[in-house]
Amino acid sequence: MKNKSCRPFNIFRSRRTFNPKNYSNVKTWVVKAIAEESNNPPDRMWKGEPSAETISDEQLKRIRFLRKHGKSDSELNSIADCLELCEPRNPCCSGACPQCSRLFQRFYVRQSRKQIQDIIAREGKELIGICIIPSFPLVRPGQLKHFSIANFQRRIKAALDASGVKFGIGGIDFSFNEDRENKWQPFICPHIYLIASTDDRDKLRRILKKIFMKSDEVKRQIKLPRFQNNAYRRSYSLKMIFKRRISYYKLRKEKQTKSRNTSNDKLRVDQRIELFKYLHQIGFAARVIFRGLKPKITNSKVRFRKA
Repeated sequence: MKNKSCRPFNIFRSRRTFNPKNYSNVKTWVVKAIAEESNNPPDRMWKGEPSAETISDEQLKRIRFLRKHGKSDSELNSIADCLELCEPRNPCCSGACPQCSRLFQRFYVRQSRKQIQDIIAREGKELIGICIIPSFPLVRPGQLKHFSIANFQRRIKAALDASGVKFGIGGIDFSFNEDRENKWQPFICPHIYLIASTDDRDKLRRILKKIFMKSDEVKRQIKLPRFQNNAYRRSYSLKMIFKRRISYYKLRKEKQTKSRNTSNDKLRVDQRIELFKYLHQIGFAARVIFRGLKPKITNSKVRFRKA
């Protein structure tokens, strides 16, 4: 008899089905958004997007991973149960589900294009990405479950109010950061990428730098790159693949000084476990940042409208 965690994603496994009403973190608009996107062609929307087949394989790998480590952790088994019930006609909507993550990100990329063009890119203003990497709070390993993403959203929005950013859309990302030479303790870094517009990038940078101070761990807390409204750039603002970021120092020959660089690597086992639990706990809606926009359900379809 085959292990149930190895069964294909899209076959019927039991009479149980996912019911979003049993999960307070699953918003109605998210359920409808994922269902809506599942009816669209699966063709890749941007360069580097994982294919549907790759995500299906990742779904099985994640279930096996959760089952393996769920022998001593019932919470992981509950997440695995949720992912096993996920089907195209009945998505589980877990923030830890690769299938639902792919569909939700594709929906976000598809539906944000017009709003960026018509509402955010206002006349006389330049489209930019606002990347904020706060030096506080720095979440220590094992403490992510105590991190309030709602409070984090409120703090970010208060800073955007103070800097005059009225319209924007983006997402909250997580990275696991460490230093190769152990110059500081490892930490989990929640940060944002918001698509917005401005008529004075330098002034906006100065205001945000006064609110978000740099530290030994976070040397460059504010980045304001120019933004091109294409699918790849929109997908970058709500990432579904998370990395381990490792700082190291490289000697600059021309100046004979060391500069700080970062390399990316896969998450370790304990980091994956902590992240999957948290993503399942908070759901998708908590990771989206709306400024002057909101999701609206009309005739069973979800669209981003002006708030």
